[in-house]
Amino acid sequence: MNTLRFWLLTLGFDLWWTLAVWGRESVELLLVVGALLMLFFTPPERRKWVLFACALGIAMDGIWGALSLFSFSDGAGVPLWMMALWLSFSAWWLWFCSHLSLRWPWLVLLGAVSGPLAYYLGMRLDAMQLEASPWQVFSTLALGWACFLPIVSLPVLRKHQTLRSLS
Repeated sequence: MNTLRFWLLTLGFDLWWTLAVWGRESVELLLVVGALLMLFFTPPERRKWVLFACALGIAMDGIWGALSLFSFSDGAGVPLWMMALWLSFSAWWLWFCSHLSLRWPWLVLLGAVSGPLAYYLGMRLDAMQLEASPWQVFSTLALGWACFLPIVSLPVLRKHQTLRSLS
């Protein structure tokens, strides 16, 4: 894949994330259809893992909400727009990760920083509000994302490890 296409698709996901967090319920149908299209265009051998990553992400948000760390602006639980965003992220992340050669320590660090940052930006865009102290929320998010990102990247990490051992 050429570099321009890689960065355009990455920028495209960033814009998709912004649309989801900013538009929420008003763009919910678009988000659901877009997420399902992303899943459809995911290679068949990767779809189950995308669904696993999506379910794990939704579960994390549900647990954090049940622990009263934060709540989404539109009510209790994980809203449909956020579920669609999780499906979109999962499909995009496994594609993105397959084009990089990140090892698990970098994924831990990337998760610990980027996960809380995304929620902080979501909070600033009024998509969620903190229910606990910022230190408690963001340290929990950092720990959760430091585990989440390497776990959902396992198929790509294994594939890269296999390719390195063959060369």
